[in-house]
Amino acid sequence: MQNRKAAAIMAMIAAVGVTTQALAQNANRNDPVPAKPFQSLTAIERGFAVIPTAEPLTLFPQIREELKDAPAFLRDSKAGINVRSYYRDNISNAPTSAVWNEAWAAGGSVAFETGRLFDLISGGFVLYTSFPVYAPLDRDGTGLLKPGQQQYGVLGQLYGKVHIADTHEIIAGRYTYDTPFINPHDNRMSPNTFYGYTIHGTFGDEASGGPALRYGGGYIAAMKERNSTEFISMSRTAGASEDRGVGVLGGMFSWGPMRLGAIEYYNQDTINIFYTEGKVGMNRGSDFEATLAAQFAAQNSTGANLLNSGNYWATNQFGVQGQIGLHDAILSAAYTVVNPGFNMQTPWSSNPFYTDAQIQSFNRAGEGAIMVGLSYVFAPLGLPEVGASIQYFRGWTQAPAAGLPVLEDEWNFNLEWRPNWDVLKGFWLRARYGQAKIDQNGIRTTNDEVRLILNYGIKLY
Repeated sequence: MQNRKAAAIMAMIAAVGVTTQALAQNANRNDPVPAKPFQSLTAIERGFAVIPTAEPLTLFPQIREELKDAPAFLRDSKAGINVRSYYRDNISNAPTSAVWNEAWAAGGSVAFETGRLFDLISGGFVLYTSFPVYAPLDRDGTGLLKPGQQQYGVLGQLYGKVHIADTHEIIAGRYTYDTPFINPHDNRMSPNTFYGYTIHGTFGDEASGGPALRYGGGYIAAMKERNSTEFISMSRTAGASEDRGVGVLGGMFSWGPMRLGAIEYYNQDTINIFYTEGKVGMNRGSDFEATLAAQFAAQNSTGANLLNSGNYWATNQFGVQGQIGLHDAILSAAYTVVNPGFNMQTPWSSNPFYTDAQIQSFNRAGEGAIMVGLSYVFAPLGLPEVGASIQYFRGWTQAPAAGLPVLEDEWNFNLEWRPNWDVLKGFWLRARYGQAKIDQNGIRTTNDEVRLILNYGIKLY
């Protein structure tokens, strides 16, 4: 089995042969390998920063020209498709059992957004699909397809926007949000999406390097999980037995290389989450950059304590991360620790902490964890489209709330190609491999996972 996985990875490497602009890096997201520390976005930055993206290939540019004299509602409309192919092979071995999840799925999304009507209102939709290419029934559970290795299609986004000037916006309906504890967790065939009502905007000009404040808030009633076709209330998704929504309010202040933000999530009778994060950095020219970031989250049950059989609980987690960039390489190191009283909860998102890995989350009660990593974009070798990274994680806890003492180790390897050729703009290939070992009460469980992903975003006009 190990030889088969190694062969799969080598085959992808050979096919890649040679990641363009990098914006962020997290093991459980589809973020590119960063070239500089300032491009490695933290969880609070993803929620509030303006993230530039490369312009994808446009199939029918003449349509834009034909619409130039039409009303803005049509003239400024946008349509696109995103093709995705995803193979995932995950094997978990314990002395008394083994679990094998495997599937190859294909599909993607179709999106459309109007221009503004009366310079005030716009809307759009996104349809997501996933179809089995290779999906043995006895290896279900990859999350790429519905249970039973079944295909699906879902109108994951259907929204309207009210534009208040150019810097403030109201969004209502099905939409995707990217905040520390409500986010797409987009590492399968389709992302988490949410139903609710929000407002967001900005004061100041962040692009000039001066002081700026970005804010956002609202009410999120329901969520569609990654491989689901149904929207379920936020409290039921978290594990409660009654329907409750989440009130959200947060913001981020920036001034030059400094970021400081906080966000609050309140789910009645279920859970309250407070998250704050800060980041500073320095730049000594194109050959040297460094950043230091710290994060803190506090969680507790609320009202009827529906998550813990009516019993109150509380916990928190703290983390710190440093990154040093030399030329196109980044050396990263991080440490996180969880309060021993209770596990950290992530019911509506990926884990936002610095030690989140491809397989393990390292957020058990009382768990301390470290991460060291090295990433590199091969621009000096004439391959600016190619990026690679390697990360090592170790976690440990003896807290009674985590069960018996646990020691966890994990290695992650990542290789990707994002060509900047005109015909392949918006295209990327990624090969990922993770290996984890969990030792608990003298029993070792191993987990090996291969992910091979192709993604191709295209504008229709």
